[in-house]
Amino acid sequence: MLEYCPGGELFGAINQSKRFTDNDIRFYTVQVLEALCYLHNKAIIYRDLKPENILLDAEGNIKLIDFGISKGNVGR
Repeated sequence: MLEYCPGGELFGAINQSKRFTDNDIRFYTVQVLEALCYLHNKAIIYRDLKPENILLDAEGNIKLIDFGISKGNVGR
């Protein structure tokens, strides 16, 4: 179960806008890095990072999806 993400996929946002501003790029980059750091701190390796697996909520914040090939309990 995942909360509703009306922003769709990051892939769709990229295709729709054709060009992100530098601030947009910084915003999404920081959010992806924070999400990956959080997962790594929980000993989870996320191995399917691509724009199609990043959803945007109503405020434009990201949600990672598709943990099918992720690896848990790494290094523990």
